[in-house]
Amino acid sequence: MISYAKDIYPLFTDKDVRGMSNFFDLRSFGDVKARSEQISNRIRGIGGSVMPPPPPDGDGPWSQEKIDLFEAWVKEGCQP
Repeated sequence: MISYAKDIYPLFTDKDVRGMSNFFDLRSFGDVKARSEQISNRIRGIGGSVMPPPPPDGDGPWSQEKIDLFEAWVKEGCQP
C-alpha cells in the first residue's frame, strides 16, 4: 500500500512547498488529499503549466516514475 507519509510526502521538495505555500500546504496530508486531483493534473501539465516548474523557480517536472507513484496513491484512496 502506498502512503502519504512514506511515499508521497518525500516527493515534494522544500522549493515545491515554498512555491505552493500561498495556496495550500504540500506538507499537510489533508491539503494534499483534498487537492489530489488538482495536483495530479498539474504534475502532468493539465490545466496550466507543468508543476514543479523548471529551474530556477523549481526543480523541474517530475519523472514518469514519480507521476505514476502519485497516481497510484490517488487510485488507492489517498492513504495517510
